[in-house]
Amino acid sequence: MEKLLQEVLKEITPTEEERNEENKLIDKITKKLKSWGHRPILVGSMAKGTDLGGEKDIDIFILFDKNVQREELEKKGLEIGKRLFDEFRIEYEIDYAEHPYVMGRQGRYTIEIVPCYETRELRSAVDRTPYHTRYVKRKLMQNSGLRDEIRLLKQFMKGIGVYGAEAKIQGFSGYLTELLIINYGSFENVLKSTSNWKSGEIIDPENLWRDKEPLKYFFPEAKLIIVDPVDKDRNAAAAVSAQKLAEFIFSAMEFIKSPDKEFFFPNEEKPAGRQELLKRMKFRETRMIAISFRHEKINPNTLYSQLRKTMDAISMTIEDAGFRILKSDFWTDEINRSTMLFDFEVWSLPRVRHHPGPPIDKSPKEQQEDFLNKYKKYRPYIKNDRWVVDTKREFRNIDELLKKIVKEKQGFGKDLRKIKKFEILVDRKILKIRDKEFLKFLGRFLPPG
Repeated sequence: MEKLLQEVLKEITPTEEERNEENKLIDKITKKLKSWGHRPILVGSMAKGTDLGGEKDIDIFILFDKNVQREELEKKGLEIGKRLFDEFRIEYEIDYAEHPYVMGRQGRYTIEIVPCYETRELRSAVDRTPYHTRYVKRKLMQNSGLRDEIRLLKQFMKGIGVYGAEAKIQGFSGYLTELLIINYGSFENVLKSTSNWKSGEIIDPENLWRDKEPLKYFFPEAKLIIVDPVDKDRNAAAAVSAQKLAEFIFSAMEFIKSPDKEFFFPNEEKPAGRQELLKRMKFRETRMIAISFRHEKINPNTLYSQLRKTMDAISMTIEDAGFRILKSDFWTDEINRSTMLFDFEVWSLPRVRHHPGPPIDKSPKEQQEDFLNKYKKYRPYIKNDRWVVDTKREFRNIDELLKKIVKEKQGFGKDLRKIKKFEILVDRKILKIRDKEFLKFLGRFLPPG
């Protein structure tokens, strides 16, 4: 394994040439900001020296006094970012975390100019970031060899698709990978330990909690709890979804069992051909339906969050109506087209539905009378110990229900409620969407039979 890891490190560690280029750009930006009277600091992986080679983020925070009002901080933060990018003739856009900030791209760099308060009394989530940077740098001063271990873990997570805390991925942030290495000491130790994780695993790198049990009640929904060393009341793993945690655990087990470079650098995925996809659809004997639509460009974090919210609302309406979804997922090109895909196990239902009423021996007479009056025309009857009725079903076919859903848009994300036209595509018609990345997505959705 040692030889393999050294080969990987050679490919992912920034070269001296890269470093010189990065430092020149960072120095140029910070000098300009200081000349305007601001207090910029470099944070994130580049400040810590845990970054990977290739494309990367340059995260520069502008420190504001804690007495500055929140509205003023946001306003000035945007003004500073826009002025900087205008000065360097770099295209930019407004992005959003807890508050708006300015992001621009130059070559292989994504540059973010983010305002924050310089205070231990945190007033926003981003205020922790400088303290995260200082904490990790202090740990790396004690053991500089951890940098390579962190890089290996980051690349491993990128390779298996679990790296990134943004809404698109819902995986492990760069800071979280650093905490894991700091806690376990090496890339190999992280993977060996991960193989034995259970749901609700608790990791406290600095032992800030003498009794860890209360953490399960503070974070009841969390599948993984990692205490933030700079804020003992924060779960640094809050963004990690159950799906990405499971994928990481499984991949760690597989790698320990059989180390392979492909975990770090997976082979390029090729889209399945049209005939192959049709063959897979036919094999399933399900009904596959896509809801596809065009939209204006939406900030990716906002878009992914709204797509999840919308899919959850649609799925709930579908299941409540008696239909059954085998699996579902969504795809977006992050520019102007998104598609929600549903694979139905039950898509057609009988004319009547069985509707249970109140128990005879446990319900007030008034409640029973209300039920009997409401469903009088359907002739309620007793089954076992409760009233039941066989009513006429509103929707017998999923196609009819979906038309109503996209017309009313109940529970849809804010921006998706503005969409005027939704295209409902059934089975083979889904292949009208010829985008290469969509076809890759469809191939993953439809594994070979």
